[in-house]
Amino acid sequence: MGPNEVITFELLFIGNELLTGKVLNTNSQWLARRIASLGGICRRMTVVGDDLEEISMAIEEILRRSPKFLITSGGLGPTYDDMTLEGVAKALGRPIEVNEEALSWVNQRYEDLLRRGMIKKPSAASIRAKMATLPLGSRPLRNPGGTAPGVLIEAGATKIICLPGVPEEMEAIFQGSVEAEISKELRGISFLESGFIVKGLGESFMAPIIEEAMRMYAPYVYIKSHPKHGMPELTVEFTITSRGTDEEVLRRKNEEACRYLRGRFEELGGRVLPLGA
Repeated sequence: MGPNEVITFELLFIGNELLTGKVLNTNSQWLARRIASLGGICRRMTVVGDDLEEISMAIEEILRRSPKFLITSGGLGPTYDDMTLEGVAKALGRPIEVNEEALSWVNQRYEDLLRRGMIKKPSAASIRAKMATLPLGSRPLRNPGGTAPGVLIEAGATKIICLPGVPEEMEAIFQGSVEAEISKELRGISFLESGFIVKGLGESFMAPIIEEAMRMYAPYVYIKSHPKHGMPELTVEFTITSRGTDEEVLRRKNEEACRYLRGRFEELGGRVLPLGA
């Protein structure tokens, strides 16, 4: 795999509460950072409401772009508006059925909650079955922090991974089951990130140097500037990332780019400081 070849991801978030602004979509940031740290690239994020047609159409559109992974978050619970898996099945043209392994996990979870006194009685059998009703060919992913399991479905060149919207549950399933699945595909890919802060120079003043460095160190380095507002003086934070299969080359190119940028900015009168300064 060359420096420009990457494993691509798309993220789909489901929930009316995201579209009305009632809930901040922290899951998007968390997933994007974890994917980047593993060496993958998130190409696009989509948000739709709790609507079967919207969910299925969004999945169909994403699958036409053939990302290696499509990760969804939200809509796996017991209520009427939890319809992500039905939307996936509709998009794939597959039937849905009760998955016995998933149902066993759901039942065990309710028994545990009952034993610990966290609920007074288990939910109705139909509600538990709903959370275990998956598209044909799915593999359930154990949820250590909640009742609804995650789901892995292979659809041609794309692996669809459905996770709950509750952040703690989503993170637990990702770390317990999904990360290993992703790492198999990303084996041999390295991701490096470094950075610094420049004070006393505006971003527009530094833009030509950034563009020049991007040409010099492509395709091994990506440079991103972030102006920091509300500071007593002009402050810009720089993030320099590198992704590829030869870690030694990436590290060298990343260091060279940082050294070049710091030197040029200092020549212009800027003060270059470490991150957090």
